[in-house]
Amino acid sequence: MEFEIVYTKSIDNLFKKSPKKNGFYSVLLCLKGSLSIKIGYHSFELRSNMISILAPDMIFSTAQPSDNFEIIQLIFPKSFLQKIFLKEEIINELLELNTDYPPVFMLEESFGHVLQKFNQIGEELERKSAYHLDIIRLITVEILYEYNRACEYCLLGFRKNMNRNYQLTYQFKKLVDEHFLMWRSIGNYADHLGITAKHLTEVVKIETGHTALQILHERLLLESQYLLKHTANSIKECAYLLGFDTPSYFTRFFKTQMEISPHEYRDQEQ
Repeated sequence: MEFEIVYTKSIDNLFKKSPKKNGFYSVLLCLKGSLSIKIGYHSFELRSNMISILAPDMIFSTAQPSDNFEIIQLIFPKSFLQKIFLKEEIINELLELNTDYPPVFMLEESFGHVLQKFNQIGEELERKSAYHLDIIRLITVEILYEYNRACEYCLLGFRKNMNRNYQLTYQFKKLVDEHFLMWRSIGNYADHLGITAKHLTEVVKIETGHTALQILHERLLLESQYLLKHTANSIKECAYLLGFDTPSYFTRFFKTQMEISPHEYRDQEQ
């Protein structure tokens, strides 16, 4: 049976040595400290007074948090909100994340209000009074509206300060996330963006400190790690799923990036 919603201050589900996917939504409210998170081509810091959403089926990884790191999480499947009397398109709009930007925003003045809503959900779950799940659904929707409001506010300033190089780099990263299994040449991405491969490489290096090829390889490695740790596919099957011509080519690529073979990586504890 599918669970409804979980309120927790535990951070255990966020930490694995390998990239992972969740089968549910996780809304994170940071109370103290910081945590580095990588989702697809986005890397960001979750800090105090910030809210973030991890969506289902998105590969993410985390680094060691600061010693004083504290969060509250709401964990729920989409079906939990589908039981409320809202049109499906409204629920979809609330849960739809703009993949152009990292899914983390500062709440500013509304932090106290949102924290109160999180704790109200915790209290409702503890008391289990009549209609508690219906009330929790309404509060969760309110929290999602606050997230989207913070998103709109932050992105207005974000877009205002974006220069051409920044825009190109973001467009490149987005294309990598969409096409990394098929497009292995930087020329493919440059052609799509209407610039030369040399110019793209220079721009990406200036903006990120990494070459365009390094970013492409990082995304391919992330998918490789996920397949090796969280699926039952053989090394050979992983190689072909990732678009490598031969398993030996995949093994060479993986060993160059990780300094261990795919077999050794798979055998490590998670």
